[in-house]
Amino acid sequence: MSSAEANGGRQTPAPQALPVLGVIVAAVLLGSAGLFVILAEATAPTAAFLRCWIAVVVLAPLAVLEIRRHGRVPPKALVIAGISGAALGLDYVLWAQSVLDAGLGVSTVLISVQVIVFPALVWIFGGRRPGWLFIGCVPLMIIGMLLTGGVFGVDAAAENPTRGAIFGILSGVLYGVYIFGIHHCRRLAPDFVVAPVEVGTIAAGVMTAVAGLGLGGLDFALGWDGWAWMLALAVCGQALSWVLLSISSPLVPVPTTAALMLLQPLSAVVLGSFIAGERLQPAQWAGAVVVAAIVWVVGGGPEALTRNRRRPPR
Repeated sequence: MSSAEANGGRQTPAPQALPVLGVIVAAVLLGSAGLFVILAEATAPTAAFLRCWIAVVVLAPLAVLEIRRHGRVPPKALVIAGISGAALGLDYVLWAQSVLDAGLGVSTVLISVQVIVFPALVWIFGGRRPGWLFIGCVPLMIIGMLLTGGVFGVDAAAENPTRGAIFGILSGVLYGVYIFGIHHCRRLAPDFVVAPVEVGTIAAGVMTAVAGLGLGGLDFALGWDGWAWMLALAVCGQALSWVLLSISSPLVPVPTTAALMLLQPLSAVVLGSFIAGERLQPAQWAGAVVVAAIVWVVGGGPEALTRNRRRPPR
């Protein structure tokens, strides 16, 4: 009996479907992070600090249970998690300031330079070259990111668009380093999902504390609303999103993961438009369409469509 017959004539989803869905959900949750920063009305170092340390508390019981179940985490995985987590902490500070300087859409799109950095690091350190389809789509990815972020038209309300753009690009490079780190950790320690993320988040928290002190200190007088938004940021935009990505990314081809992560800036622009009152310009909508098309093509959409057309009628 075939799998379709065993399921009452329904086709069984491809094994890759759930990991792809996990990457998509993680990207959308990460895309909501900038909105939470704006709504919390926190300074950049404060938002980065609280984002990390609240997530550390949330993840701690799960990490302890995982270690009790599987034993000690391989030391090499811990080192990589710590180094990549430190990069993430600096990324958070730069990115949060970019949000405040240049706006949610621009900053979140510019950080998406990670979709090029991540596969490049896998190529350099892992010897796995991205496919020609992905390489050929890189220029379109860049155009889509620029259009979606509105960098061809500076927002009059932006406080410091030049500094925001520079910080956004730097944070994107660091962001790609962290994604590569957790991806590699999962391959070194396949039994561990939460523990490496917890170690990386602690390292990120330490880095945000150092950066916060260097930039004039942290301000915790956020009010009840501010703390609620920071809690949402830590749970949805940090703990849950990175655990999902840690689980899913090793099961999905690197170029596909990188392309699907373009949904992060797309969701940020949409959320900014509907909730934060940011108005999308025609060029931004065009960029959103380009981003969605690239996600569909590199994510295997045409192949799935071809399979459906070739499938014999039931």
